[in-house]
Amino acid sequence: MKKNPDKNFGTIEVDPLSGEYYIKIPEWMMDDLSWYEDTDIQILLEGNEILLREKNDEWIFQNLSHICKK
Repeated sequence: MKKNPDKNFGTIEVDPLSGEYYIKIPEWMMDDLSWYEDTDIQILLEGNEILLREKNDEWIFQNLSHICKK
């Protein structure tokens, strides 16, 4: 497993057909998180960092309840 943070780098690539940007997630990370193809992921931008986390019902409920309080 490549868990050495000094060597965990990737590159931003562009899909030649769609023109969309993408980054490959290492297999060991997917395995550690028990993520698989079609896992729903929430993408957050915090400052100059991109955060990924699995979307779940609890997250949806918290955000809906926040919206309903307004």
